[in-house]
Amino acid sequence: MLDNELHFLLLRAFNHSNRRIDAAIRRIGLLPGQPKILECLNEQDGRTAKEICAECILDKSTMTGLLTRMEHKGLVRREASESDRRSYLVFLTDEGRDCAGRVAEIMAAADTTATDGMNDEERQSLREGLRCIIANLERADARERAGQAASNTEPHHDEVLHTAAGSEA
Repeated sequence: MLDNELHFLLLRAFNHSNRRIDAAIRRIGLLPGQPKILECLNEQDGRTAKEICAECILDKSTMTGLLTRMEHKGLVRREASESDRRSYLVFLTDEGRDCAGRVAEIMAAADTTATDGMNDEERQSLREGLRCIIANLERADARERAGQAASNTEPHHDEVLHTAAGSEA
């Protein structure tokens, strides 16, 4: 039964949580992806776009579009980096900081709803279990990327056969 499958339970929990959060953030005029950026900058203001991409698990093209929209709405501002002229730092504006506070309230409400009926120990155990799952999956992804990179530098089977046949002639 699917209700005993971890991947299915994770997917169901994500979908339910994501729908609640998405509806709430749209009511305050934000698009998906923007709350993560606000939370990230609220935690540490003045990050590079590359740092935000890594922290928020967003690709560069998505990040660029989100930041541009957020800048037009007055939520963030960009400043040239003094240490690297090719990059810029992203900062929250006062309006962005206020919006980040509303996002924190939305996320806290979603977490409270999701863990209703659980005690503090169960909530902590859930967080620890999820951190372990994330770490396991990130390690597996890294191994797969390393394996793909290694296979891209190794000659293909046909090339090895052709080279071996050519050296016999």
